[in-house]
Amino acid sequence: MAGRPPRTLATEAIVLRRRPAGDADAILVLLTPGEGRVDAVARGVRKPQSKLRGHVEPVTRSRFLLAHGRSLDVVAQAESVDAYLGIKANLDALAAAIYCCELAERFAAERSPQPDLYLLLVDALDALARGANPALAARYFEVHLLAVCGFELQISACAGCGAGLPEADALFSAASGGLLCAACRVEVPGRLLSVRAQKVLRYARRAGVDAFCGVRVPAETAEEVRAALGEAIRAVLDAEPRSARFLETLPPS
Repeated sequence: MAGRPPRTLATEAIVLRRRPAGDADAILVLLTPGEGRVDAVARGVRKPQSKLRGHVEPVTRSRFLLAHGRSLDVVAQAESVDAYLGIKANLDALAAAIYCCELAERFAAERSPQPDLYLLLVDALDALARGANPALAARYFEVHLLAVCGFELQISACAGCGAGLPEADALFSAASGGLLCAACRVEVPGRLLSVRAQKVLRYARRAGVDAFCGVRVPAETAEEVRAALGEAIRAVLDAEPRSARFLETLPPS
């Protein structure tokens, strides 16, 4: 019949989260490049003999064949592209990966193409698998996540008036969307960021993930950046990510 959507979808996807359903099934939250966030049921996957079992674990990149159902898609086939075993063998890397996956789920639109978000998550997971510093990988992901999802932080000029910022401490206002000059920050809630923290934020935005994760950031500066980006994330979500608390304990370098 003309106009009817295809009955199946072949796509690569990252498993963001999985939860049990019934006696042996599981509901998967997938991030795909062409369909955005997709929820799908994997039938019988919790049985020891299931052939899907290893291909649908959280923090796994797989190729899927999904059959469209009434309320949820159904996983017809799955084959791992990268199980990210190096991440799963390192508790700190796994914590950062789970945090990035949670943010991707919270920011992703259901059934709406988001190839930039998908590629960003692939970049972050690949970097973590190569041994990148987990805390810095998370900061890189946060900065670029806000940008690709339409919430780019203004960190090179004043978010209020657009004027250039002097090389001095500046107020970071999550509500205003970035840094504010002295004139615009009057009676605006926020936190002062040191020049060094501002430079870290700007480098995170323009550098590649490996270059950024290779820098050494003093603990005090790393905490400034973490807190500022955490406020920006909470301002968009109006909530604290569940996995953020543990990630705060990771060393910055």
